[in-house]
Amino acid sequence: MLRQMERSTIHLLSKRGKSIRQIAAELGRSPTTISRVLHEPVDRPPAKRYRRSKVDPYRLQIEGWLREGLTAERMLELARADPERPYPGGQSVFRGYVRRVRLEQQQQHAAADVPIRFEGLPAEYLQVDWGEIRQFPFAQQPPATRYFLACRLKYSRWAWVRFTADMRRETLFRGLVDCFVALGWVPWVLVFDNMQTVTSGRDAAGQPIWTPALLQLAGEFGFHPQACDPGAGNQKGSVESLVKWVKGNLLPGRTFVDDADLAAQTADWLTHANARPSAATGEPPLARLPAEAAQGGPLPPTAADYGLLDNGLVSAEALVAVAGNRYSVPVAHVGAPVTVRVHRDRVRLWRDAARLADHPRAPDGAHRRVIDPAHFAPLFPRKRRGEAMLYREVLLGLGGRAPAFIGELSHRRRDRLGEELLAVYALYERHGPAEVLAAMALADDAGTYNADALALLLAAPRPAASTPPPLRLPELPPQVEVDRLLSSYEVWVHIDIALPEGPPAPAAALSIGEREEVAR
Repeated sequence: MLRQMERSTIHLLSKRGKSIRQIAAELGRSPTTISRVLHEPVDRPPAKRYRRSKVDPYRLQIEGWLREGLTAERMLELARADPERPYPGGQSVFRGYVRRVRLEQQQQHAAADVPIRFEGLPAEYLQVDWGEIRQFPFAQQPPATRYFLACRLKYSRWAWVRFTADMRRETLFRGLVDCFVALGWVPWVLVFDNMQTVTSGRDAAGQPIWTPALLQLAGEFGFHPQACDPGAGNQKGSVESLVKWVKGNLLPGRTFVDDADLAAQTADWLTHANARPSAATGEPPLARLPAEAAQGGPLPPTAADYGLLDNGLVSAEALVAVAGNRYSVPVAHVGAPVTVRVHRDRVRLWRDAARLADHPRAPDGAHRRVIDPAHFAPLFPRKRRGEAMLYREVLLGLGGRAPAFIGELSHRRRDRLGEELLAVYALYERHGPAEVLAAMALADDAGTYNADALALLLAAPRPAASTPPPLRLPELPPQVEVDRLLSSYEVWVHIDIALPEGPPAPAAALSIGEREEVAR
């Protein structure tokens, strides 16, 4: 190895015009050595001599342990417990080696993780994320966990926020649709933070596996879903900063009475936030919003009453399970696959392009049967009792005083229960649920339980006074007289008597003569 003095001499002789062969002959070195030295710097440091370490065989394992976040102490324990080649060296040597490997990884990541920031085009990106506030301090209701869905356009910084009680898929999708409606158009790309309601993970190529419901929503509204890359902290941070912005600007210094007050104050805060200049653009979001609206996608007509897509199968009972309830379809479709559209207040069932049923939506998880008796009409000629029971089930589902009225009618009119139920259902179809429930309440107060009495009440003009007058049913006796004849429900005692106002007096309050009259 040449010393630095010799290296300097070679460079000096070369500068004086001597050839490589002349320098080699003068210094007693080979021409190859002289040529190599002339292509190297004069003060080249000597190559470091690498000494093998006892930790070298564990390098790949140490790199993996560092990615997993293990401490040097735990790594040393695992290396010494290796069944094939237990580490025989000392602790300080091992720790120093781990320190060098960690530093190399940090240097590599520092070069690879330099964020590349960019601005979106008008209407290009809508950032979407959930925020959570545990034990929200309401003033007039118990503290409870509240979530908020936050959406922000990348170009204009226009923001939309809604507080919710859950983070279910339907809550997310309805929030997104309402955000589109508030904008009046649809952004090109929606950026999510890998939330489970939109993606179930990544495939072998590292691409998001989107849920079918999200793909359906994206297809119908014309946007592209995009998930933050797991290794891209700047993407994730950009979306999560939206949540920090809401928590740091909306909540501090404000008190909220209840959920309604929270929603009202959130809307007021958003009005001001979207009207003041953004720190990122120097302009108010509302000033940049028209440029985005001109480039946004059209809002579909279904946005006003969007139905979430689901799939179902018609059971042997001609029912389809949807969100913890069962809804009927015509019996001809038993065993067929159907498409379910879950709207805010309705559940619509389709087979191909034909709508099979349109039901009012029951509360999710209520385990109710929601039926339309007409769906079972082909079975009625052979199943008369089943027909009556289906109509009764619908009437009981009206709520209010209907269960009391129908229950008493079923108990007292067993001899002609089917006819009575069909007649009451016909009145329900003719007059609607509100009128029928009001008439049932009056009949229940009067103690009269039959379809004829209900028809008379529905035909009579309604009094405007807040206190109803005594109920008079022409040509029909009070129910108490009908119940006296326990042997039969078919005989009516034709008397015309006005029912007294208010509840009947207890037996103890009647005189002896009155009680004897009642007994007769």
